[in-house]
Amino acid sequence: MSLKSIINNFITSGIKSPDLEIISKSKALNIFLCILILVSPCLGFFYFSIRADLLFYTVIGAGILGVSALILLRLTKNLIVAGNYAFFILWATFVIIRWNTGAMSEGGLILLSWIWNAALILMAIFITGYQWGTIWGTLIFVETGVAVYLFRAGYEFPNLIPSDISSIYSLGAYLSGLLVILLIAFMYEKEKNDALDREQLGLRTVAESKKYIDTLVERSPLPTFVINLEHRVIQWNRACQKMTGIPTEEIIGKKVPSSLHVDNRRSLADMMIEDPNSIIDKFPSSIVSKTDSGFFEVGVSFPHIKEGVQAKVAVAPILDVNGVIKGAIEIIQDATNVEGGNYSAYDNPEQAIGLALNPVFKINAKGKVSFWNKACEENFGYHSSEIIGNSPLTFVSKSTRKPFKEIIVRAFKGESFNGREWKYYSADGGPLHVLARVYAIKSIDGKTKECVVENTDITDFALRMKELEREAIEAKEKFKKMNDEYVLLRKNIATYIRKKGPKTFDAEPDTSEKKEDLKALKKDRGDRTWE
Repeated sequence: MSLKSIINNFITSGIKSPDLEIISKSKALNIFLCILILVSPCLGFFYFSIRADLLFYTVIGAGILGVSALILLRLTKNLIVAGNYAFFILWATFVIIRWNTGAMSEGGLILLSWIWNAALILMAIFITGYQWGTIWGTLIFVETGVAVYLFRAGYEFPNLIPSDISSIYSLGAYLSGLLVILLIAFMYEKEKNDALDREQLGLRTVAESKKYIDTLVERSPLPTFVINLEHRVIQWNRACQKMTGIPTEEIIGKKVPSSLHVDNRRSLADMMIEDPNSIIDKFPSSIVSKTDSGFFEVGVSFPHIKEGVQAKVAVAPILDVNGVIKGAIEIIQDATNVEGGNYSAYDNPEQAIGLALNPVFKINAKGKVSFWNKACEENFGYHSSEIIGNSPLTFVSKSTRKPFKEIIVRAFKGESFNGREWKYYSADGGPLHVLARVYAIKSIDGKTKECVVENTDITDFALRMKELEREAIEAKEKFKKMNDEYVLLRKNIATYIRKKGPKTFDAEPDTSEKKEDLKALKKDRGDRTWE
């Protein structure tokens, strides 16, 4: 653990929360307690020097109790409990000090120390909220009323501060209290700015997320629409417009058109908002898959669209952060068999799997492939006659066989899975990377179960990721090599400097011998030329 993380853990008392306001308040309370612990010995030494023993023991005790409050905050991680305990320590300390340093004085200067009450109230509001801040404010007003009553009744408050430094002491208490109030005001301002930044960031994130989702829905090749709690359409993509012939501007704000109703008055999305269980009651034998989160995939027919459409419809609730339904989304996949331009609906939703654009195969209870659609033949290169009746492990990579078998077994037990990354091999031996969706359905005879595996080819993406990984490794190796060369160069320079010595490093090299040799060489050449 780094020093920075240790310090951060100490300042936050180990509190981990996604709410930055809680972290900020825990830091403020922790720092406040640390200051109390550090200041109490200094103030205690001052009281000891003026022989105010009661005040000396009071502030030393406050420092010790401050340590216990720090421990309480770390153990409970509760700002309300630890904060109120710390404020009680501070208030009790102030009461003892005030009531033994004059509390009420005809001179008036002693009253300057009461400004610390304002600091205590503001700190209580900042840490524990307005409710507890009000309680502490009420307690301080009651204490003030009692002090005024006793003063009016003639009670003489003891003053342990020597008269020659009483005015300076009171002024110092006032100025230090004013400084603390200013610091708290800065804390309030910083918290307000941080809250504003968090709100703007949240709004920006929501806007970006909404824009992303709107774009995703709009560009989806499958007809998709979204309705709100009032059963009004709030999103209607181009594919939906093309399928129904209803323009987006005409349907937004209105109810789902009757052509998409699955009974006399509502769509699957409407049923999801009203009562999700009604989908199970209405289509007990047509549900292809469902999850605990409320997602349903149902095989239904739309007789009023074109000449009749058999579709596989996915519907899911849209939830807020508290899990409350705020709307529903419906995605329609046309599973109608097109022959000679005429639409003829299948008798059951099982047959729609064969027309899926993505590779889809089914595995029976014996672990053999029982269905292999056209997309599988085109993507994997195996003809259905080669695969049906054989184990799927023949084309599954060894690296993913174990998770593949585990998922299939669990799917037969009723679980469903989405986004499982597996690796296959095509007929020509090439690798195929897929994201698989796995769920169980009843077989055509209705007596046994079959496991459906819907695959999305991500081979290009996976290969590109591996290429990027290789490039990253190569770049890392090059960087390491350059770093080693740099270190070696630095060592050589250091060695050279040490050999030269600090005194001779900047001196000019002695070239007198070289000059004499050069003159002799020139003379020799001249003599030879003369000869």
